[in-house]
Parts: sequence; C-alpha cells; structure tokens
Amino acid sequence: MNTYEEINELVRMSQQNDKDSLEKLLDLLKPLIISKCKHYFGYISEDLYQSGIIKSIELINNFDFKKNTKFLGYMKFMISCFYWDQKKNELNSKEVSVDFNDNQSKEVYIEDFSTIETIEALSILNDTEIKVIEKNLIEGHTLSEIAKQMDISCSWVKQVKAKAVKKLAKYYTLNYSI
Repeated sequence: MNTYEEINELVRMSQQNDKDSLEKLLDLLKPLIISKCKHYFGYISEDLYQSGIIKSIELINNFDFKKNTKFLGYMKFMISCFYWDQKKNELNSKEVSVDFNDNQSKEVYIEDFSTIETIEALSILNDTEIKVIEKNLIEGHTLSEIAKQMDISCSWVKQVKAKAVKKLAKYYTLNYSI
C-alpha cells in the first residue's frame, strides 16, 4: 500500500519527466479510471480508458502542491468531472426542467451543466446528492427509477433532490444571479 508521501513523490518525479514514476502512478490510478468509466457510462471501453489515461497525465502535470490539495482527492474529483463532461457530450443537448423551489421551474439544457461554475457548485453537494442530480437531470431517470437503482425509498430520493436543488439555487443566487 502506498502512502501519501510515496504517491506525492511519484507525482513530483512524473512532473520532472520520470517515465517510470509516471507509469507507476498511472498503474495506481487505473482502478479509479475504470470505476469512473463504469459509473458514468455503465461499461469500460479502450477509448474511454485511454482518454482517461491521457486526461490523468495532463492532470498529473498540472497538479500544484502549493494549493495544499490532496492529490488523490484532486484526481478523483477531476476524473469524475472529465467523464461527466464526456457523458454530457454524448447526450446531445437534452432539455430538462429544473425545479428551483416549490412553485418555480426553469428550462435548462444539458450544456448548462458543463461550465466551471457548475462544477464548482456541485462541489457543495454530497455524493448522494450528486448521484441523484446526475441520474435525474443528466441521464433522465425518474425519481422512482433512481430509488430502485440506489435501493432507497422514492420519498427519500425526492428529499435528497429537493435539498440538492435548494443548495444549488442558493449557490447560484449568491454567486451568479440566475
């Protein structure tokens, strides 16, 4: 098992063009890349995997230790964002209705979910909220379908979605004025 210090050293060496360190680091990241492919697409293909490897190399080279961020957390978040963007592109402009509160909704397009502001906004949500929002708004699943997939009650999914939407609405109101 590699420690954070060992992983950080591999990152530093990779950033100095040490090919062996980069290979070791990519081997360590392989399960993450595969799991994110499966999570966002439901399958793994050579093209998806290779694009994840290329993105990982870019992320490794751009990682900044001065920002006091944990490398593995950074990679998990950024690879998720990368594959989410890939999935969004695959869905081609699907229109959805987002309820911002109990009596107001706004029609938005999937492209609206790819901006850096949206990625920042999603960082305020917990994993369950992100999963529900993603499955409902991005993938187009109904709340009852999501409940079955996640093996939780439909009313709980509805509550999770409502809480997430309120958080996002508050975030956008404070930061961007919808």
